[in-house]
Amino acid sequence: MKFYNCHIHTFRNIDVPDRFLPFSLVRVLRYALGYKIVTWFLKYLIPFTDNDLLDRYARFVSIGVKSSQAEIFAGCAQFYPKDTMFAVLAMDLAYMKAGKVKRTYKEQLEELANLSKTTGCISPFFHADPRRENCFELFKYAIEELGFKGLKIYPNIGYLPFDERLNSIYAYCQSNGIPVIVHGSPRNSVYFRGSNKEILQLLEGSVVPIETKGKSNKELCSYFSHPLNYEQVIKSFPQLKYCIAHFGSEHYWREFIQNPCSPDNWLIHVQRLISEYNNVYTDVSFTMNNRDLFPLLKILMNDPLIRQKVLFGSDYYMVETIANERVFGLDLRAFLGEEMFRDIAEVNPQRFLLNI
Repeated sequence: MKFYNCHIHTFRNIDVPDRFLPFSLVRVLRYALGYKIVTWFLKYLIPFTDNDLLDRYARFVSIGVKSSQAEIFAGCAQFYPKDTMFAVLAMDLAYMKAGKVKRTYKEQLEELANLSKTTGCISPFFHADPRRENCFELFKYAIEELGFKGLKIYPNIGYLPFDERLNSIYAYCQSNGIPVIVHGSPRNSVYFRGSNKEILQLLEGSVVPIETKGKSNKELCSYFSHPLNYEQVIKSFPQLKYCIAHFGSEHYWREFIQNPCSPDNWLIHVQRLISEYNNVYTDVSFTMNNRDLFPLLKILMNDPLIRQKVLFGSDYYMVETIANERVFGLDLRAFLGEEMFRDIAEVNPQRFLLNI
């Protein structure tokens, strides 16, 4: 069986804004001495467990601080068969209002392109932020000259997925069979850090009514990636290959188990979208770090229509903050069995990524 991991990241700490993590940790941890001091402090002076927030930050940065995307990628690839293919998703975080990014986005893209050529097992994906000047031109450069194979959309950092500035990119992808992977999880740590007023202004035009009472800025930013906002793109570009990542998120899977009749559960929305639209998929990245959810996934995949629309992905190295990459893949494969796992890790990815 030829494996495909359809969702990982290799961006470095120099691609992350200064205020991406609290306490100016990104700025401090960019330097070897700062990293050693902070991790020593976390380990010996603060009585946290492995599951606590600062420990998660340390594990996140321990990967991002590596000297190259090649080194980060090697940390993931070691857990998979040698001929495994990986969709590596770039991240453009310059416009999330979390401070300055040390290197240019073009430099991140070019390093990833070189890694793809060197390894021969990477399909690099371009992250399009419509606020970037000449985004379409940079996208075409990535596809036509750097050899990028897909498009990444991450609206939680402050834009709606149907922003008209993205239409030329969507049209290009549809015409050329280029797959699109979009972020589909709420309450994520990667979100727009502007003011409450700015967030609400950016959300004007959302298909989903915005409820503000009792909502933090992080929760409000979840509306950018609501599945019904993605449906607007799906309707406008019916031949576009579209993957709504995370299958609704761990949060909504747990909610579904307790309350399956909740009217606005993202799992239910995504399930409908992948059933109704021929070219819409989902992946299980990050969400399946919770082994308690494995039985529900297996039950959902008993539906033949759902089974052919689910992709395997791990969300390395984001998933390393709460789980282990090796355990993630092995546990899921063992639970689903070879036949079902082959569908999500080989058959479906080939259809989504390669039109096979």
